[in-house]
This record gives sequence, C-alpha cells and structure tokens, in this order.
Amino acid sequence: MSPSVRFVLVRPRSPGNVGAVARAMKNFGFSDLALVDPRLHRAGDEPGAEPFFERESRRMAWHAADVLDAAQTFPDLRSALAPCGPAFATAPQAYARFPALAPEEVAEGLAAEAGTRPGAIVFGSESSGLTLDEMALCAGVAVIPTDPGYRDLNLAQSAVLMAYLAFRVHGHDGPMKKPAAASHLDVQRAADLLMDLARTSGFLKHGGEPSGREIQVLLHRARLTAREAGLLSSLFRKLKAGGCGD
Repeated sequence: MSPSVRFVLVRPRSPGNVGAVARAMKNFGFSDLALVDPRLHRAGDEPGAEPFFERESRRMAWHAADVLDAAQTFPDLRSALAPCGPAFATAPQAYARFPALAPEEVAEGLAAEAGTRPGAIVFGSESSGLTLDEMALCAGVAVIPTDPGYRDLNLAQSAVLMAYLAFRVHGHDGPMKKPAAASHLDVQRAADLLMDLARTSGFLKHGGEPSGREIQVLLHRARLTAREAGLLSSLFRKLKAGGCGD
C-alpha cells in the first residue's frame, strides 16, 4: 500500500475523467479522492435509470468503484486541503511568483513530508484549470513538460503520471527485478576468450593492437548481466573447441 496522498479534483466536469482518476489511483495504491465543487454533467438521465455520473464514472473506474464510493466532496479547495500536509498544484505551464517544480520534485516533496497528515496533489478543472488564488494555497506547481504546440494533458493522464511518480518515490519498483550484473572478472574472462578467438582467426596478430583494446572496452561498456557474460564465455569456448578461425 502506498502512503497517504489526497488527489484533489477541482471543479471536475467529466464523470469519465473522475472514474479514470480513481482507476489510476487504485493502480498505484492510493484511495483518498476529493472532489471540490464538482460540475458533473448529468444530461441524459432518465427516470428510473442510473444517473449519468454513476454510469460513466464507474465505467471508466473499472474495479475502482470503492475509490469513487469513498470520495469526499468539498465546497472549496481550502476545506479540501484542511486536513492535509503539503499540497502541490498541477498546471500545463509555469506561473510568475509560484515555484515551478518538476513532477519528480513534487513526488519527492510528498515523500519527504510524509507523516500523520496526507500530502495532496491538486488538479484543476478540465476547462479552466486552477485560479491563482487556488494555486496560492499550495507549496508549488508541478509543471509536466509537454510539446509547446499542445501543452494541455487530459486530467486523467496527469493523474496517472503523478500517481506513478508518487508510488515510485516511496520505493515501489514493481515486480520486475533487475538481473544480477556480471562481475568485472566474468566480463574480462569473456573478453579474454574473445581475444583468443580473434588471434587464432587472424583478425588480430597478438592482441595488443588498438582494435583489440577496443573490443575489450566494448564488452566492459555493454553492462552485461552475469548470465550474458556466462553465455558469451560458453559460446567463445565452443567456437574455440570447434576449431572456428583455425
């Protein structure tokens, strides 16, 4: 489970976006969703039918209905942030007199201040973003680098990125484990076998040529895993035993 971070959506207009944010939060272990003055479209509701917001938000949430059900609604951003620790706004561009932070810096800031109070990441309305007064309630503004030709990210896309970074900075590297790196000795053993092949094939005369040193550097620079170094050594031995290059 990830540490407590409140995801605050200010004046959200799309039920689908709210559901997609809930899904992104659950993907990365977060569950504290706050909606500030939501302006969710309800056109199309029919008597006796499930409300449009319920239908669309749950369709996009996909197994994160519990996050939606637990979401709290607040009249303004100040009240949504009242129980929180440090809060950070998000915006498509930097603003004068507000500290502009990289998304990674925001994730690190939330981790550094983690304690009894949840940190908060604040997302503005899809149509108008956050007001300057709302930004002033935050410790800084996360600016996600995008192409200047089209800066605006979808609300849910921004939430996915921020949730992922907050998840990673708390030491969650996922199920994938990096394979063990080859030791210098393993790599040099493979390099020695390759140099021997290069000499017996006539590619090198004695192994001390500049091209021979380049070959050794190439193997060391390749950052081989222990398995890869072992495979290469086995291959070079096999080629040598088979008389390759004789």
